[in-house]
Amino acid sequence: MLETEILVVGGGPAGATVAKYLSLANVPNILIQKKFDFKKPCGGGIRVDAFKEFNLDKKIIQNYVNNIVLAFKEKKIKVDISETPLAIVERRAFDNYLREEAQKAGTELYEGKLIETKIEEDHVLAAVSFKDTIQTIKAKYLIAADGVNSSIRKYINGDRVSALLTNYADLQENSLKDCEFHFGANIADKYYAWAFPENGGTNIGTLAKGKKPYMQNFMDSIDVKENAKVKGYKIPEFKTPIFYKDRVFFVGDSAEQVLPFTYEGIYYAMSSAKILAQTLIDKAQPMEYEQRWNAIHLKKFKTLQRLQKIFLCNNLMIAVMMRLYKSKTVQKKMMDLWLTNKEVNIDLSFFIKVFKKLF
Repeated sequence: MLETEILVVGGGPAGATVAKYLSLANVPNILIQKKFDFKKPCGGGIRVDAFKEFNLDKKIIQNYVNNIVLAFKEKKIKVDISETPLAIVERRAFDNYLREEAQKAGTELYEGKLIETKIEEDHVLAAVSFKDTIQTIKAKYLIAADGVNSSIRKYINGDRVSALLTNYADLQENSLKDCEFHFGANIADKYYAWAFPENGGTNIGTLAKGKKPYMQNFMDSIDVKENAKVKGYKIPEFKTPIFYKDRVFFVGDSAEQVLPFTYEGIYYAMSSAKILAQTLIDKAQPMEYEQRWNAIHLKKFKTLQRLQKIFLCNNLMIAVMMRLYKSKTVQKKMMDLWLTNKEVNIDLSFFIKVFKKLF
């Protein structure tokens, strides 16, 4: 039997980050990852300030995005984000790098699959399948960083992660320099479709899925000529977040810590992991984790949740949003809200004042 203070299940940005910070504080921990070569379908965009905040090597960055484009029907608005650019990383390489950083700090790293969990009064017992054997790991706490399809959440909380089943495709032609966000009921419903630069090509997709052929409509609207294979995957949605239950902490996708409206998950997985690690390092009460997270992130999450409901509810409101984005004031405020940790106070009255000025 292996014994440790903390068992982390899942080696993506959330799991690797919490393990690293625990190790830096000399808190014994074991990290298990089902497959080291797993690549999550992801555009790989991350706020550039994350590299300083989490002490990451910028050499892992493939390129930078200095503009984003908002598109609705024939209208396009380019927004300069060069002050706070998006860094583009290749997810397999990025996740491997994060796990290596955790291991260097002192984390015990294993490739293995969790097959059973038992919650006792003062510890957790986890049966883990390794290549040639099954071993039991005993820990004081378990951290569920096992993603959008979290089996731990289903076992512990009896529910599944709230998620959108999206469609995406990788195009080899016409590589972009900017990240494009496309809106419209016919291509994205109450969400958005995207076209992001990736590895010399373009990753496209839509968050909307249902009876309408959203993906085909989107591909037609951007005039895709190549025969691209359309795939599907889930993106968590911040609806029923969970932080702690029965000696198990949840972090990242398993906790639904994905920013509404933009659906940015990498930064918030890492930030949430750092908050959780510090809670454990401080030996605070488990519920303190949620309280600390709320103090840092809840206002922003709720604000963007409200704005999504208002501006993406139908094509009329999308047109209003596009009109508002012609204002440099709106652009600056929204980019600060999305891409920085600045305290941004924004509500409907702000947009009404801007709208009146525009007309």
